Amino acid sequence: MIILSATIGSTLVASMAGISFFIMGNSSATHTSSHNFLTGISIPPNRYLKGDFSVNGYELIVDLALTQDQQTKGLAVKNHMNESEGMLFVFQQPSRPSFWMKDMKFPIDIIWLGENRSVVYIAPNLEPCPSQSNCPGYVPSRDSLYVLETTAGFSHRHNVTIGTQTNFQLVG
Repeated sequence: MIILSATIGSTLVASMAGISFFIMGNSSATHTSSHNFLTGISIPPNRYLKGDFSVNGYELIVDLALTQDQQTKGLAVKNHMNESEGMLFVFQQPSRPSFWMKDMKFPIDIIWLGENRSVVYIAPNLEPCPSQSNCPGYVPSRDSLYVLETTAGFSHRHNVTIGTQTNFQLVG
């Protein structure tokens, strides 16, 4: 067992059994876990932590979207992305988070992952929205704890399907 927590500004991000959650304020609470990859990390404001992500033998470097602000902005903050890059959203608890392509500048695949880090749903080749009023939402059919955004066509090129196992860890 390892003690697991990360401070984001005045918010403590912690995990129990691989589920990340946020505690506001100057809390010194910690929780134990043998599953999560955040370990006593301090995150400066307006900065993304990096993670190593692997699927079917292919390695990516991902930005970790841990805060509400980071998750709201998503990849809309980037003008382009390479095949070996992505963004991994880490949520507080399993749910069916909805995503849309508002303010995006390039097409992507969105891949939802369950608590065990296996693929539960894929929305491939999503184009940026032409306008906010014509911008559909994409929702998985099953609960997920993590969501990976990659370049468009990634899931097809790397044979990522429902049930595919993934792995990721914080870059030290």
